Amino acid sequence: IIQDPLAMSCAPATVDGPSPPEPSASLPPPVPEWARAESWTPEQQTHELKRRMLPVAASMQERDSIKLSPRPTDVIVTTPPKSGTTWVMHICHQLRTGGSEPDFLAQEDVVAFLDVSDFLGQDLDTMKQPSEPPRVFSTHVPPDKVPKGGRIIVCFRELKDVVLSAARYLDCQLSFKGRVAMSLLYRGVLDYMLTVKDFIEKLLYWWERRHDQDVLFLFFDDLKEDHIGCVRRIAKFIGVDCSEEVIGCVVHTTTHAEMARHHSKFDVSQIAKKFASLIGDDPPSEFVGRVRRKGGRSGDGEKVLPAEVKEEIEREWEQLVTTKLGFKDLREMRLAWQKECMNNSVI
Repeated sequence: IIQDPLAMSCAPATVDGPSPPEPSASLPPPVPEWARAESWTPEQQTHELKRRMLPVAASMQERDSIKLSPRPTDVIVTTPPKSGTTWVMHICHQLRTGGSEPDFLAQEDVVAFLDVSDFLGQDLDTMKQPSEPPRVFSTHVPPDKVPKGGRIIVCFRELKDVVLSAARYLDCQLSFKGRVAMSLLYRGVLDYMLTVKDFIEKLLYWWERRHDQDVLFLFFDDLKEDHIGCVRRIAKFIGVDCSEEVIGCVVHTTTHAEMARHHSKFDVSQIAKKFASLIGDDPPSEFVGRVRRKGGRSGDGEKVLPAEVKEEIEREWEQLVTTKLGFKDLREMRLAWQKECMNNSVI
C-alpha cells in the first residue's frame, strides 16, 4: 500500500466548484478542470503532484515481480533511478555490436526495461536482441527482486544528484511542465520514487556483494572520470572479447555528445503515454528523453537542493552508513573501492 508521507492538502485554491476528491493509489484519479491550466496555485501544485505520482508509484510496486529466467550469459543492469542506467545499458549494447552506429529506433527495443516490460506488452524471450549473447536487461527493483542466474552490473550515483536529475525528469515525464515548484518535486522524488532509506539499503546490499564473481560494482562518477577504463571493465565482465579499436569506437558512441545527438533513440514517450493513461491525462506533447542535451554535472545536487533535503540525506547516511562502514559520503566509499580494485586486481 502506498503511504502518503507528504500529508498534502488537496483542496485547490479556486472558487469554481467543489474541491476534487482526495487522490489515492487504488482508484482512477479524477482530473480537475484546472489541471490543464498554464499555471497552478501552491495548493493545486501539491494536489497534482500527489494525483499523478501515487498511481505511478503504486503501478511500479505492483511490477516488483519480474517474469524472467535469466540465462548464465544474460546481463542485468540494476541501479537506483537516474544513476547511469541508460549509459551502462548503451555501453553493453555497443560492445555487443562492435561500437557501430546505434541500430535501434528506441533503446527499449534492444535492451528491455524489466520493470515495465509487461506494461508495454513486451515478450522478453522474443524481443529483438542480437543473436549472439549476452542479452541485456535493466531494472530498478529492490535487490531481492532482481532475477537470479545472470550477471549483475550495479551503478550508484550521489543521491543529491539523483534527486535533482529525477525531479527534472518527472517534470517532463508526468507533464508538470514547470507548473510544480522544484522544491516540491524534490520532496515528491524522495517520498514516492526513491526514499533515502531504500537507496542506502540497495547500496549496502550490493556493497557486501561487490567481490562476487557475477557482480560488477560501478560508480557513476567513475564512468565520467574514467570512461574508457569502465568500458574495458564492462567488456571483460560481460564476456565480450574485442580489440582496442572497438573499445575506442564504443567509448566514442557512448559519450554524452553522441548520445545527445541520437537523443530520440533514448525517448521514453512510450512509457510516459502509458503513465498518462494510468492517471487519466493527455499524453505528453513534448519529447520525453533520458539523455538531457546539456547533461548533468556531478555536484549540482549539493549546490541546488534545499537545505532540508540535503540534511535529510546526510542524516540518514550517517545513521545507516557512517556508523556501520565509516564512510562519511559516497565519494569516500568510491575511493575505497578504487583502492581495493587496484590492490586486488579486481575487474
